[in-house]
Amino acid sequence: MMGHLTLTCWHSGDYMTDENTIFQTPDTEHHGYSLRYFVSTDAENYVNGMLIAFTDADAESYIAQKLTELSQAEFEATGPASRLINGVIVEGEPRIPVLNIEAKLAILAARLRDASTQIQTLQDAVDLDIATDEEKSSLVAWKRYRVLLSRVDPETQPPEEWPQQPQN
Repeated sequence: MMGHLTLTCWHSGDYMTDENTIFQTPDTEHHGYSLRYFVSTDAENYVNGMLIAFTDADAESYIAQKLTELSQAEFEATGPASRLINGVIVEGEPRIPVLNIEAKLAILAARLRDASTQIQTLQDAVDLDIATDEEKSSLVAWKRYRVLLSRVDPETQPPEEWPQQPQN
């Protein structure tokens, strides 16, 4: 008796079984069934899910979920910058993630923490009168950076516009 295998698309034409062996399948058939290819998209029409129907039930489920069916060639050419525009896959610029305020605050806190760590070490060298001229100059640059970071408004400024870390 043959057990049920879960198949996962590995790359064009190859599938991995749950026994971790890779085998080739015919281009468009799986056990006599013509494979069908579907994608889901987000509000901006970027492809955010790719599914292969191995059975009629799979295909009916994907259609009921309002997924879009593609040809095998379209499916295999779909990548991270793919968008579905008027039923056609279009390659464009990859999506730039939009950071929410919590993510921006976390990034800002991490940068401030890193700056403070640099400043503490450099200040120790100055306080102990063992700092080189380069370390003294670096201390001023890191302090300036930390002050400028503290003035950032993460609600209105994206991280790309924030001050750049000094070069050591």
